[in-house]
Amino acid sequence: MRYMPTSKLVPGMALGQDIYDGSGRLLLARHLLLSAEYISNLEFLGFPGIYIDDEFTRGIEIQEILSPQVRCQTLNLIHDLFDFDVDERDLPVSEVKLRMTVENVVDDILNNGDIMCNMMDIRDYDDYIYYHSVNVGALSVMVGARYGLDREQLFELTTAAMLHDIGKKFLDKEVINGSWPLDGEARELWKKHPKLGCEFLRSAYNFPSRVHTGVLMHHEWFNGEGYPMGSTGEEIPLFARIIKLADCYDSMVSKCPQREQIAPSDAIEYLMAMASAEFDPAIVDIFIRKIAVYPIGCEVELSNGQHAVVAKNFHDFALRPLVKVVETGEMLNLRDDPAGRNITIGRTLM
Repeated sequence: MRYMPTSKLVPGMALGQDIYDGSGRLLLARHLLLSAEYISNLEFLGFPGIYIDDEFTRGIEIQEILSPQVRCQTLNLIHDLFDFDVDERDLPVSEVKLRMTVENVVDDILNNGDIMCNMMDIRDYDDYIYYHSVNVGALSVMVGARYGLDREQLFELTTAAMLHDIGKKFLDKEVINGSWPLDGEARELWKKHPKLGCEFLRSAYNFPSRVHTGVLMHHEWFNGEGYPMGSTGEEIPLFARIIKLADCYDSMVSKCPQREQIAPSDAIEYLMAMASAEFDPAIVDIFIRKIAVYPIGCEVELSNGQHAVVAKNFHDFALRPLVKVVETGEMLNLRDDPAGRNITIGRTLM
């Protein structure tokens, strides 16, 4: 399996994974042969790329941190929460259903063991907020578990992470989808979404206070330059510090209303550069050990000028994966092979 930018798809390629919309409905099934019409629709919906199965990358498989069933279920729940009419008396998602979904997300990730997040996410542009909410929840679980949080703490963290942007449902679409960076009144309205989300959750659900503060303070910076309170260091609750980093990373590697996507390697460089300023350095250290700098299936350019597809990543050796060289078909282990010791990865090809 390999990641292929939508612009490079050609009819006859086989889809490498199921593709869902923002409400969890199946759009295209794995192994489907792409037609010109399917490719055109993917471009229209704003998918930057997808995974394909081909002869060259056969045997290269990706273990997802969330199973398709749990991801689909969680997308559906987030979609219902964001899309309901706030004037309606009844909430579309009960607290019991929310808890059950959160438990499924946490259990799915914990049962997968100590795996790395090894995949380029596939999502369409218009449904960004739903995918983003699910991804921030999953990434936060990975960090929280490595940090040593117990199950109940992980449930609370995941609830806050999945609902961190719920306040945006109370903002005008012109603010949400406005050109970035926002300024003036639009910027000030945007900065209200953490408080709006916190107030909504307090009024609608009986969550612990750590969930509320996680949502309220997920835009605080470690050096005090964030909002809405300008808190610093460990004055910022742990949940908020974790969500802040997961939120920023997922936004950077996604095509979203605020910015074009960048490669995971570039996003990780940013996180490391902003440790102690924007982010808690201890959280950054945990996060970069759990995220693949070069996800499996992505094509990279090597320092010797050749291209390769990443086949496997190694814990604690994020810059030295196993790759399959496009020009020769050989498997090259940049961590262990003597022939690979002088070869580095220059960039991800997207």
